[in-house]
Amino acid sequence: MQEGHPGTEDGSAVAGSKDTVHSIAVAGSVATVSSTAVAGSAATAVSAGVTASVGTVASTAVAGSSGTAGSVAVAASVLTVLSVAVAACVAVLGCVACTRCIACVLCLKCTDCIGCIACSNCTGLRFAIGKTDVHA
Repeated sequence: MQEGHPGTEDGSAVAGSKDTVHSIAVAGSVATVSSTAVAGSAATAVSAGVTASVGTVASTAVAGSSGTAGSVAVAASVLTVLSVAVAACVAVLGCVACTRCIACVLCLKCTDCIGCIACSNCTGLRFAIGKTDVHA
Protein backbone atom coordinates (compact mmCIF):
# COMPACT_ATOMS: atom_id res chain seq x y z
CA MET A 1 0.00 0.00 0.00
CA GLN A 2 1.45 3.36 -0.98
CA GLU A 3 0.19 6.69 0.21
CA GLY A 4 -0.50 9.18 -2.55
CA HIS A 5 -1.97 6.63 -4.94
CA PRO A 6 -5.72 6.08 -5.45
CA GLY A 7 -5.55 2.45 -4.46
CA THR A 8 -3.67 -0.83 -4.51
CA GLU A 9 -3.81 -3.66 -7.01
CA ASP A 10 -6.38 -5.51 -4.96
CA GLY A 11 -8.71 -2.52 -5.13
CA SER A 12 -8.44 -1.45 -1.51
CA ALA A 13 -8.34 2.26 -0.85
CA VAL A 14 -5.27 4.06 0.45
CA ALA A 15 -5.49 4.92 4.15
CA GLY A 16 -5.18 8.55 5.16
CA SER A 17 -7.63 10.15 2.76
CA LYS A 18 -10.89 11.20 4.33
CA ASP A 19 -12.73 10.44 1.11
CA THR A 20 -11.29 6.96 0.61
CA VAL A 21 -11.89 5.99 4.23
CA HIS A 22 -15.51 7.07 3.81
CA SER A 23 -15.81 5.05 0.61
CA ILE A 24 -14.57 1.90 2.32
CA ALA A 25 -16.96 2.44 5.22
CA VAL A 26 -19.97 2.95 2.98
CA ALA A 27 -19.25 -0.18 0.97
CA GLY A 28 -19.07 -2.28 4.14
CA SER A 29 -22.20 -0.72 5.58
CA VAL A 30 -24.41 -1.22 2.55
CA ALA A 31 -23.47 -4.88 2.29
CA THR A 32 -24.26 -5.47 5.94
CA VAL A 33 -27.55 -3.60 5.86
CA SER A 34 -28.64 -5.48 2.76
CA SER A 35 -28.16 -8.85 4.43
CA THR A 36 -29.13 -7.91 7.96
CA ALA A 37 -32.28 -5.97 7.11
CA VAL A 38 -34.05 -9.12 5.92
CA ALA A 39 -33.84 -10.98 9.22
CA GLY A 40 -33.51 -8.16 11.76
CA SER A 41 -35.44 -5.06 12.72
CA ALA A 42 -34.73 -1.83 10.87
CA ALA A 43 -32.94 -0.34 13.86
CA THR A 44 -30.69 -3.39 14.16
CA ALA A 45 -29.88 -3.30 10.46
CA VAL A 46 -28.79 0.32 10.50
CA SER A 47 -26.78 -0.02 13.69
CA ALA A 48 -25.04 -3.15 12.41
CA GLY A 49 -24.21 -1.42 9.15
CA VAL A 50 -22.41 1.44 10.85
CA THR A 51 -20.60 -0.99 13.13
CA ALA A 52 -19.33 -2.78 10.03
CA SER A 53 -17.99 0.53 8.76
CA VAL A 54 -15.99 1.09 11.91
CA GLY A 55 -14.49 -2.38 11.57
CA THR A 56 -13.45 -1.69 8.00
CA VAL A 57 -11.90 1.65 8.90
CA ALA A 58 -10.02 0.03 11.77
CA SER A 59 -8.50 -2.61 9.49
CA THR A 60 -7.39 0.13 7.09
CA ALA A 61 -5.61 1.85 9.97
CA VAL A 62 -3.49 -1.24 10.58
CA ALA A 63 -2.04 -1.00 7.08
CA GLY A 64 -1.18 2.70 7.30
CA SER A 65 1.63 4.64 8.94
CA SER A 66 1.22 5.77 12.53
CA GLY A 67 0.17 9.24 11.35
CA THR A 68 -2.42 7.79 9.03
CA ALA A 69 -3.67 5.41 11.70
CA GLY A 70 -4.27 8.35 14.01
CA SER A 71 -6.46 10.17 11.51
CA VAL A 72 -8.35 6.99 10.62
CA ALA A 73 -8.96 6.35 14.32
CA VAL A 74 -10.65 9.75 14.58
CA ALA A 75 -12.92 8.81 11.66
CA ALA A 76 -13.76 5.55 13.42
CA SER A 77 -14.73 7.36 16.62
CA VAL A 78 -17.00 9.73 14.68
CA LEU A 79 -18.66 6.73 13.02
CA THR A 80 -19.25 5.20 16.44
CA VAL A 81 -21.11 8.33 17.53
CA LEU A 82 -22.97 8.30 14.23
CA SER A 83 -24.18 4.73 14.80
CA VAL A 84 -25.81 5.81 18.07
CA ALA A 85 -27.43 8.85 16.44
CA VAL A 86 -28.74 6.84 13.49
CA ALA A 87 -30.12 4.10 15.73
CA ALA A 88 -31.92 6.72 17.81
CA CYS A 89 -33.44 8.33 14.72
CA VAL A 90 -34.56 4.99 13.30
CA ALA A 91 -36.27 4.10 16.56
CA VAL A 92 -38.36 7.26 16.24
CA LEU A 93 -38.82 7.54 12.48
CA GLY A 94 -38.89 3.94 11.31
CA CYS A 95 -36.81 2.71 8.37
CA VAL A 96 -37.16 0.98 5.02
CA ALA A 97 -33.45 0.02 4.83
CA CYS A 98 -32.77 2.45 1.97
CA THR A 99 -29.17 2.81 3.32
CA ARG A 100 -29.05 6.55 2.60
CA CYS A 101 -28.31 7.33 6.23
CA ILE A 102 -25.34 4.96 6.14
CA ALA A 103 -23.84 6.70 3.10
CA CYS A 104 -23.20 9.75 5.28
CA VAL A 105 -20.46 12.31 4.71
CA LEU A 106 -21.30 14.08 7.97
CA CYS A 107 -22.98 17.03 6.23
CA LEU A 108 -25.64 16.64 8.93
CA LYS A 109 -28.46 17.80 6.70
CA CYS A 110 -30.43 14.79 7.87
CA THR A 111 -33.72 16.32 6.79
CA ASP A 112 -32.74 15.62 3.17
CA CYS A 113 -31.96 11.95 3.86
CA ILE A 114 -34.24 10.51 6.53
CA GLY A 115 -36.55 13.34 7.51
CA CYS A 116 -36.58 15.15 10.83
CA ILE A 117 -39.05 15.71 13.64
CA ALA A 118 -36.72 17.84 15.78
CA CYS A 119 -36.09 15.06 18.30
CA SER A 120 -32.56 16.47 18.84
CA ASN A 121 -30.87 13.05 18.71
CA CYS A 122 -28.41 14.44 16.18
CA THR A 123 -27.22 17.16 18.57
CA GLY A 124 -24.66 14.86 20.20
CA LEU A 125 -23.10 14.09 16.83
CA ARG A 126 -22.95 17.79 15.91
CA PHE A 127 -21.06 18.62 19.10
CA ALA A 128 -18.76 15.62 18.58
CA ILE A 129 -17.50 16.99 15.27
CA GLY A 130 -17.50 20.65 16.29
CA LYS A 131 -20.77 21.88 14.81
CA THR A 132 -23.02 23.46 17.40
CA ASP A 133 -25.80 24.90 15.24
CA VAL A 134 -28.33 22.08 15.14
CA HIS A 135 -30.11 23.59 12.14
CA ALA A 136 -27.03 24.60 10.09
